Amino acid sequence: MTAKKKILLIDDDKDFLFATKLILENAGYEVFMAEDGKTGVEMWQSIVPDLAIIDMMMETWGEGFSVLKKIRATDAGQNTPLFMLSAVDLQGPYNAYEPPPEFPKLNKVLHKPIKADDLLRYIAQELRIH
Repeated sequence: MTAKKKILLIDDDKDFLFATKLILENAGYEVFMAEDGKTGVEMWQSIVPDLAIIDMMMETWGEGFSVLKKIRATDAGQNTPLFMLSAVDLQGPYNAYEPPPEFPKLNKVLHKPIKADDLLRYIAQELRIH
């Protein structure tokens, strides 16, 4: 039996965390949750997940980008799939807030609310690649 893939959720929205945790656990993933960026980075380093989903706006507008940069700076984080989650339409008038080119690569930007089926499909596609 293969070990369950580990997914780290970093989001300050407790309702989102617990709802998403249930969805992912029911799909067979091992799920870890962090309610802020600092905890998320610490948890990242201790569990080294197979994929992380990071909320863009937590305590500050770009806290998610800061978390992304810290994770990508670690050896394990250089190639791990990272998804950014946002309630803001990054394709719309807010594109001035997209990360500057020096920010590390994101695998996918997801928009809240996201349908469970879509989230599970994106995760499965990403984890099959890696």
